[in-house]
Amino acid sequence: MDVLLLILPLLVVIALIVLRQHMLVAGVAGALVAIIIGAVPLGELPDLFLGGVGQMLGITVPVVYAATAAMIAKAGGVKAMVALAHRSLAGKVSILVGIMVIIQALATYMAGLGAGNTMVTAPLVAAAVGSVPHVIAGMAIATAAAFTTSPASTETAVTAEWADVPIMEHVANMQPYALLFILIGAGIAFYGVARHGVLLKDQPEDDETEDQDETSALDEETSPDEEDFGAMPTGPLTLRALPFLLFLIMVAFGSPINNLLDVALFTPPTILVLTVVITFLVSRLTLDEASDAVVDGGRFILVTLFKVGMFLGFINMIGEIGTFEAIAGLAGQMPAQLVLPVAAVAGFVVAWPAGAFAAGVMTLIFPTLAEIGFTSVSMGLVAIAVGLGTQISPVQINVAALSYGFREEIVDIIRHNLRFVLGAFVLLLIITFFVG
Repeated sequence: MDVLLLILPLLVVIALIVLRQHMLVAGVAGALVAIIIGAVPLGELPDLFLGGVGQMLGITVPVVYAATAAMIAKAGGVKAMVALAHRSLAGKVSILVGIMVIIQALATYMAGLGAGNTMVTAPLVAAAVGSVPHVIAGMAIATAAAFTTSPASTETAVTAEWADVPIMEHVANMQPYALLFILIGAGIAFYGVARHGVLLKDQPEDDETEDQDETSALDEETSPDEEDFGAMPTGPLTLRALPFLLFLIMVAFGSPINNLLDVALFTPPTILVLTVVITFLVSRLTLDEASDAVVDGGRFILVTLFKVGMFLGFINMIGEIGTFEAIAGLAGQMPAQLVLPVAAVAGFVVAWPAGAFAAGVMTLIFPTLAEIGFTSVSMGLVAIAVGLGTQISPVQINVAALSYGFREEIVDIIRHNLRFVLGAFVLLLIITFFVG
């Protein structure tokens, strides 16, 4: 079948989303075009659709962490942490944001997954500065570079396997590039806050934000029944922030500590229980209230995952006719000097609709590069390109995590990320011309 015909369903989906149609409307339209073009048997549609829903709802760890983070926020732990950081950094919230992006990236690098860490860090950053597009995009870019080069990720294992090198050798090869894009992400976030100030939920996203002072969202007027964390002494304030600090440490460093002790001490259930107990001990919440807060905290991310899962089900129908394989196959038809850049473009493009499983996108492209004999660095750059593409994908769990943390719709997160992710991808594309 002609390549242009195969990618038509995908173009329909992209066009409708650009026109601000609901993602499910776009997914249904694209799926219908794919069914007509590819003559997909009606009997296969239920499995394709339910497979997408099941895949997203099966992502349980981020849900647990999101619910736990919401409970901490209800207990005042996030506001206390923001107040403490605001006080410690003398109001320079941009420094806090840059540090949090780096912490997010390092935690992702160690864990091999970004979304679970995003569930923890994004609410803190959102409480400090609001939905600043630079910050959201900076976190996304740093996360993409981290999970596609992490020694613990599926993506790195797949890349090293196709490059025919040991995993740790590939990890060492990619560390300079990972560090480059992590620092770029942190720099974008730092610049956004330093230049434009905070962006609260009720403020317009326009040039007026440029005149704002670099202050925290903590300075918002609070209702009489809320605690005044800004006036609280440092000792009690630190105590109230303790649940968040310990939760962040357990999520970010739990795996290395477990490996060091050779005991599975910090796991999702133990982290949840320990955080609830600590929150109960240092906050005003009772155990019943903390438990209710955990349950309530999972609602937003579960609804988001359900919506994303339905969209992915329709994308599966598009994939059934060979759309993504056709795009990936274009790299093999290029002159030798253009194979790597075209492969990077193909990985980036395919990751937009298929970003739920980045390693799956890589397996479409790496056979061509392996046949040509490309190096581990070449394949690693394509992996980062795929990772960047996932950060503008409606079905990527880290995008859903950012949506949860910043309380923005997924399409708005993608809109925030788009120009910055494209800029980072252009830089990566330039690098591919100088790597053999």
